[in-house]
Amino acid sequence: MALKDLNDRRAVLRALEEYDKLGRVDFLRTYGFGTADEYVLANEGRYYDSKAIAGVAHLFQTGQLLPNSEFQGGLRGAVPRLRAMRFEVVSQRRGSFVLLWNPTMWQWAEERRLVIQQQILEGGTGSEPWSTGSRKTDISKGDRIFLFLVGQKERGLVASGHAASNIYLDTHWAADHPEPGPHISVAWDRLVDAPEVLPWEIVERNVPGFPNQYQGGGARLDGLQTLTLNALWQEHINRVSLAALGDPTRPEVVASYSYAIVRRRNHQQQFRTLLLAAYEPKCAVCGFDQVEILEAAHVIPDSQGGPSSVENGRLLCPNHHRAHDAGLFRFQGDLPMWAEAASEFLAPERPQDRNSS
Repeated sequence: MALKDLNDRRAVLRALEEYDKLGRVDFLRTYGFGTADEYVLANEGRYYDSKAIAGVAHLFQTGQLLPNSEFQGGLRGAVPRLRAMRFEVVSQRRGSFVLLWNPTMWQWAEERRLVIQQQILEGGTGSEPWSTGSRKTDISKGDRIFLFLVGQKERGLVASGHAASNIYLDTHWAADHPEPGPHISVAWDRLVDAPEVLPWEIVERNVPGFPNQYQGGGARLDGLQTLTLNALWQEHINRVSLAALGDPTRPEVVASYSYAIVRRRNHQQQFRTLLLAAYEPKCAVCGFDQVEILEAAHVIPDSQGGPSSVENGRLLCPNHHRAHDAGLFRFQGDLPMWAEAASEFLAPERPQDRNSS
């Protein structure tokens, strides 16, 4: 009895049906598996714990369950076996964190939110410090952040981004609180108005095991929950965007700005989110680690048919992204290979780097 015996795609499809029928929690409990640490099987817009699916598929093909303790998940086990049967398995190394915003306790200045929305609309991110409540650990630079609006009629997902810093202490959000409080800097990549939130009830219904208790300033989601919520959120953003285009009350052109017809890659923000989940949040060439300006680059350009996948993507600073697009270097595996006529360049040394040496 071994993983190599699993080769029937139909058995995997039966395991996926069983997972859907029982639900994630009961499926894992029934067959003795834990949640996926990193690799998640994607099928028809849904996500599954890949190792558990392989073990149960073995049962449907051979009549014997392949127990969790007798084979590996990941790249040395379940992943290549599932991919050999033409299933998509994706890497989600980082989970995500849910933070809460209660406007009855703290008002986010409207003018600041409008600035961030404009920065996002122009294809960038808008950075903002955010309180983590009483939580002083467990959020790191690069983690996916989801912000939920609470405390009023509209309850639901209102913004998303990535942590642009580790947790640090700063002035407490409550004016009458004398001690500094823990914060992170967040590079927001999506922000909607309160009436356009993704309702809490829809998230609870679609994200397996979505937490309903938030102690210490938030709650962590695992990789599968993160992928599911990302997909749900993107669908919602697409609907909101289409509705805005058909809303006659919204101005088509902001005063003092001109407009032009441009070709915009709508998938680029999703591609960036995918790469930030799979790689360390730094430039693959120079190591520059400001999350706010890291960009998603295609190793094989998408204009030449290169897919927006982890394997074909690298996080780059704007300078090295432009250098790559200009053909000054190419990637050979994970190493940049510079053209003979090009001069290799790295990020300038920062004062704090000199002081620490």
